[in-house]
Amino acid sequence: MSRLIVFEGIDGSGKTSLSRLFVKYLNQKGVPAVWLREPTDSALGNKIRRVAQESEHISPQQELDYFIQDRRWDVEKNILPALRAKKTVVLDRYFYSNACYQGARGMDMNTIIDLNMSFAPRPDLTFIIDVDVDRALARIRDSRSDMAKLFEKKDFLMKVRANYLQLTGPNLQFIDGNRDLGTVLAEIIDHFEKIPSPNDMSASQP
Repeated sequence: MSRLIVFEGIDGSGKTSLSRLFVKYLNQKGVPAVWLREPTDSALGNKIRRVAQESEHISPQQELDYFIQDRRWDVEKNILPALRAKKTVVLDRYFYSNACYQGARGMDMNTIIDLNMSFAPRPDLTFIIDVDVDRALARIRDSRSDMAKLFEKKDFLMKVRANYLQLTGPNLQFIDGNRDLGTVLAEIIDHFEKIPSPNDMSASQP
């Protein structure tokens, strides 16, 4: 039984730590699971990270184009093969990040989501880890020696957070990430365990 589980949130929300802990939980339960992140570790993914650290002049459209190319590669090389192998894929960021981050730079969020849904598998569940911006920035300062110029300024992250809070959909689950990791992880696991299995869903069909 394969599933695609996504962790989203602003920088400093704790989503990377939580997604890794969640994969550990799945593996301990005997569920085959893989952890992936976007941007990927491909050459283009590394370029995206360099741009975020070093440049404030790239256009939102060019930035989005980089992400789309990187995601197409990720879908083909990583996500679909893992799902076909009946593994649960846990993603640290996916296309909602583009909608919210590039949306904060003036692009239309729905257009970005529609573009991605034309080729990228839809998540079975997306956890949006919501954290106060001041708390997120404090976590970033405590854990990193440098800060990404594009993505970690307070005013910008406030816009990104507001975009996340506007998202709607049946498979979106908002989680209060201001609490300690253990408490947040327990809530995430509880929501995950309530997802109907494919067998349960098919059995309910007339």
